[in-house]
Amino acid sequence: MQTLPSYYKAYRYAKDVVNGEILAGKYIIKACNHFLDMIENKESKYYKKYFINYDVVKKIDNIVKLTKFSTGEYAGQNCYKHICGFQWFILINLYCIFHRDNINKRRYEKACVFIARKNAKTWLVSMFMLLALLFEPNYAQLVASANTRDQARILFNEIKKTLEVSPALSKHFKIQRDRIECKLNNNVLFPIAAEARNTDGMLVSVGCVDEYGAARDDSIYQSLQTSMLSVTNRLIFTISTGYPYANNPMRDQIEYGKKVLDELIEDDKFFLMCYELDEDDLWTDKSKWIKSNPLQATSKLGMDFLESECKMALEMPSKAVAFRTKNLNQWLDRTPEQAFMDIKDLKKCEIDSYDWTNKDVVLSFDLSMSFDNTAISILTYDYNLEKYVAQSWGFIPYGKLEIKEQEEKVPYRMYIENGWCFACGDRKISYSFIEEFIMTIEKKLGCRVRLIGYDKYEALSTVAKLEDNDFNCVEVGQGYWLHSAIKKMKEVVLDKEFAYVKNDLFVLNVANAREEINPQGKLKVSKKKSKGKIDLLASLLNGFELIDDIEETSVYDDGGIFYV
Repeated sequence: MQTLPSYYKAYRYAKDVVNGEILAGKYIIKACNHFLDMIENKESKYYKKYFINYDVVKKIDNIVKLTKFSTGEYAGQNCYKHICGFQWFILINLYCIFHRDNINKRRYEKACVFIARKNAKTWLVSMFMLLALLFEPNYAQLVASANTRDQARILFNEIKKTLEVSPALSKHFKIQRDRIECKLNNNVLFPIAAEARNTDGMLVSVGCVDEYGAARDDSIYQSLQTSMLSVTNRLIFTISTGYPYANNPMRDQIEYGKKVLDELIEDDKFFLMCYELDEDDLWTDKSKWIKSNPLQATSKLGMDFLESECKMALEMPSKAVAFRTKNLNQWLDRTPEQAFMDIKDLKKCEIDSYDWTNKDVVLSFDLSMSFDNTAISILTYDYNLEKYVAQSWGFIPYGKLEIKEQEEKVPYRMYIENGWCFACGDRKISYSFIEEFIMTIEKKLGCRVRLIGYDKYEALSTVAKLEDNDFNCVEVGQGYWLHSAIKKMKEVVLDKEFAYVKNDLFVLNVANAREEINPQGKLKVSKKKSKGKIDLLASLLNGFELIDDIEETSVYDDGGIFYV
């Protein structure tokens, strides 16, 4: 292992997080595990694809040694002596990891850092952009952006201040009101606000969006992304504290990054550091605050500040939202919602295959408008295993395969190759393919379809055809009517009384799902608030609603002959 101080601090940070010496949220732990796997595990696919460029690490070391803090507790002091392991970890990940088969191309193209206020966020952004000014090829254009002109100006001025108090570094820059130019390579940094929504005519290499959690749309991000299309080492960096908005593009990025870290989506170009409390953490438990405050919670001065803010939040409820969002990075929505299930619990229930021969099953489906995803599931209770066993399949229009992969960031082609999903029809789903799939499933798998459960939306024609072929079809109420089914599925997963045949699309659908609870304590899975498609889960919940209707009769057939 290299002994460069910055690299060692980044490595030590990752080690301490994974070993539990530094308390961190589950997605910070996953990010650190991923880093260590990439640099230490020679059998890892990431070790084989990427490497740390220690020459770039050394350059960062030397540059940071020339900078000073412009404000704060260490104003005027050298940055190198005081910056923390997590800050080195972020910078080294973004600038020092390269492809083995293209040693000039960095790994990451998109980065998202979610961190509570008062944790040196502005310094991190300033250093990120200063490194870009020095590292990018000659005549590169860089953008420091935010949601408003005032925010963009504040960010830009902070970068200027860092240079102004660092004379050993500033001599290499020409600082003007609306631009910073590096004399060594003619690279230029501009401030741009989302209000302008305009990078037309620019070829941006690196850009950052500060306080992206306050954005109401992704216009500035999309504008930057479009301006980078022909850049080899393009990089967009978003950073923010929490905001009390149910929907914003930063939150969408975080959810996407979590799926990457959960290995539900493969995207080697996306980097996430999500400093937040875990779902079960109490916001009043100060021992957990370090999960959102990797800097503030490590000093007496920082903890005194957080404790005083918490005290005000407890005594004045009007202050609670600000404290929980800004200082603890909790998203507070008007309607209570949470992830449907912890994916690590679900993954424990995965099996590679299952023999459906002579099994009584509920078949259930969730149809859609003809141009959207559709799903079918089968569910049985296996008395020998003492488990509920399920298998699910997705269906998408063949003609929209490429568009859906791009827009949803879901590898549908791979899922189709694995038999987890089917492409049928052209621009819209082929319902005849779906109907044929259902009517031949008994012959293909050897099971007995006792009941077919369905949501009546877009289903009446299909149901009529199935009933004409002697299938017993039962309409299943939706929304809070599925409370019992939702509760049952969650319980059997936690009790390890559930098994599902491996299907990564099903796991992704469960990860996407968000549930709501009404004042009467009833649960529902909300398609509207879920973070992507949930069709395979929706179809299986329809099956759980009906499974009790066949459990007793599954021991005996109509003639009273025991066959299980």
